[in-house]
Amino acid sequence: MNWNAVLPEIALSFGILLLFFLELFLEKRHFKFLSLLGSLVALTAFICLFFVEYPAYTFFDTFYVGQLELFGKGLLYILSGLSIIALYDYFMKKDSVYGELPYLLLISTLGLSFFLSSNSLITLFVSLELSSITIYILTAMLKRDYNSKEGAFKYLLMGSVGTALFGMGSSFYYGATGTFFLTPYADSNTLFSLFILFFLSALALKISAVPFHFWTPDAYEGAPTPIVGYLATAPKLAIYFLLVKLSTLFSHLQPWLILVAILSLLSMFYANFTAYAQKSVKRLLAYSSIAHAGYFLLGIALSDKLLHAGLIFYVSVYTFATLGSFVVLSAFEKSHGFTHHILDYKGLGKDNPVLGTLLTFFLLAFIGIPPMALFVGKLNLFLGLVHAKFVPLAFAFVIASIISAGYYLKLISYLFLEEGERKYKKASVSAGESFVLLVCFIFVSLFGLFPHLLSNFIRL
Repeated sequence: MNWNAVLPEIALSFGILLLFFLELFLEKRHFKFLSLLGSLVALTAFICLFFVEYPAYTFFDTFYVGQLELFGKGLLYILSGLSIIALYDYFMKKDSVYGELPYLLLISTLGLSFFLSSNSLITLFVSLELSSITIYILTAMLKRDYNSKEGAFKYLLMGSVGTALFGMGSSFYYGATGTFFLTPYADSNTLFSLFILFFLSALALKISAVPFHFWTPDAYEGAPTPIVGYLATAPKLAIYFLLVKLSTLFSHLQPWLILVAILSLLSMFYANFTAYAQKSVKRLLAYSSIAHAGYFLLGIALSDKLLHAGLIFYVSVYTFATLGSFVVLSAFEKSHGFTHHILDYKGLGKDNPVLGTLLTFFLLAFIGIPPMALFVGKLNLFLGLVHAKFVPLAFAFVIASIISAGYYLKLISYLFLEEGERKYKKASVSAGESFVLLVCFIFVSLFGLFPHLLSNFIRL
């Protein structure tokens, strides 16, 4: 057994156990300490990545570590640590202190970490369910809040459908190939086509692609806002890294291309048009996430290194912009009576100039305004599509991105150009939230000005 290959996962596991036993004995007033310790566990796992010798297999070849997997895990641990730092003040202000929060989030991270390295459908299934079940719990962890429970319940029901689709697709894969290991396959037969249909549908549900998106607006609106920041970034990051691997193996088959193109086009245009009708900013960002799922799916339409590198860069910087935007929303929400209705945002940029400017920065990044890193991500994805001779999809991507600009700009205009009917107490920002916002701002701007600092780590 090659224990070196699972060194970060071992560090995470011991950190989770430590937090679990400390939470049994410490009182609620030590919640901030547990949160900071949880972020330190994620940092420890990140440091352990530098001591992993790769490429390497372990657990009977079901677990593989390569440079791409280590890069994905590094981003995952950074996002997890930042998410934990950002949540403690929100839950304390909402009187919803649960000592379990830090280690539940780390359990989800542990599942996603195994998911990134899984080389078998069995380990993929177990690791994805470990992450999903803890996210269902995290979504419901807001005391005396009906919407939180409703969102978690809907997510659980839809997630169960995804689990069934995943299991059914795996059985078809075994029937076609005689193995659960992910291996190249050239024979386009009915069994394998059914595997592509069911398996991609299961993953499309997890990344909120249309028509499997129905859980997303309710879960985003009901879940505690800092948890939404994690939910909208870490699981999706891991799944897109897996999709890049699957694209390399199966994208030469026609059913793969057809299904990916349909999911992508539906997600881009349906979500962008529907976002205009939203009255809740959290629901608006949920549809933004659905639209981005359509953008990202374009990156796995074909096995092309330039296309895949563009996708990974885009997904990586998108996660920091998304996390930053939800941290700003959670800071606003701590004001008494704030509901995330779009009218509540009128004049907030004037009353809270720093938070308003940061939210505007992240919204402009979603549009793809240079020199922010998401502009480079969109440009790389567009060039990858042109290089792969998918010009119609490339132009559909451009048109969908232009359509999306309207609802982002509408929110920005509410922040700075409108006068609010209600005045809220100036939002308080904790040291943890300030740190997370600073890191997200630096990454989104730095990788936009110097994209090679990130792209040099992307090795396919």
